[in-house]
Amino acid sequence: MPEETTGSGDRAGESDATEQPVDASTSAADSASAETADAAERRTRTLTAESDGDGGSDEPPSDVKKSDNGESSGDSVARQTGRFAKELVIIVVIALVASALLRAFVVQAFFVRSGSMLPTIQLNDRILVSRIGDIQRGEVVVFEDPGGWIPADEQAAPPGDVRKFFEFVGVLPASGHEHLVKRVIGLPGDHVVCCEGGQLVINGERVDESEFLKVGKQPADNVKFDVVVPKDHIFVLGDNRYVSGDSSRHLDGQDAFIPTDLVTGRAFAVIWPFDHRKILHIPDAYDDVPDGQTPPDQGVVKTTSGQSD
Repeated sequence: MPEETTGSGDRAGESDATEQPVDASTSAADSASAETADAAERRTRTLTAESDGDGGSDEPPSDVKKSDNGESSGDSVARQTGRFAKELVIIVVIALVASALLRAFVVQAFFVRSGSMLPTIQLNDRILVSRIGDIQRGEVVVFEDPGGWIPADEQAAPPGDVRKFFEFVGVLPASGHEHLVKRVIGLPGDHVVCCEGGQLVINGERVDESEFLKVGKQPADNVKFDVVVPKDHIFVLGDNRYVSGDSSRHLDGQDAFIPTDLVTGRAFAVIWPFDHRKILHIPDAYDDVPDGQTPPDQGVVKTTSGQSD
């Protein structure tokens, strides 16, 4: 009995000794597996916490650069573009307003559709007209049609709404469909006679206009007249004297005299075409003309039949 007990105990001891390494190996593997699981769980909790802290997918990707105030580069560019567009609109509006004011009170451009001022101003020239200053004898002026001076078959069609707008703001020259351009020959109170020796006589002074008239050395006009200009009016003639529809062609009643309040301004330059550009000076021919008399309330018109001498 004791031997069996001892044998049984020995076998038990052998069994325990044999199985111990197996138990240790299994325990180490289980420990490593547990550590791996714990590490994975910790990483999962960390990623979850970071996701919750970032506020979800609404935030820009981590590779989008932010400015110091927290704006992304895309937002900053969009804001700068919007600011530039606003500033550009403001600049354009200010420029248009300034141009419209200049046109209304200082300078206006006109498109010349008539050849009545040849050779000084060519057909289809663009001219600049000053609204500042007093009218002087010998100047070229632009004025509104006093009524019936522009034949119906020569009147240009009124500009459309778009062109009217650009004319108003001064971007385009005025089409001049209701305006005329002529040279001032008589101021209020001036006595103008055609002709003596083929020349005009203004306040008793002969004027040699051959240097700038289309007709050259021929008589200064092919219509005889003797007029005194009334107050607040002017007497005008074209440089293309024989074909110009000017004061000498409207000697009935008071139609020959243009009210000064219809004068838009004084032409001082041709600006287009480029090869026609020049400053329009007052010719020296009028330098020696004396002042006229006290202007009458009504103009005086005397005509004689036939051509001028």
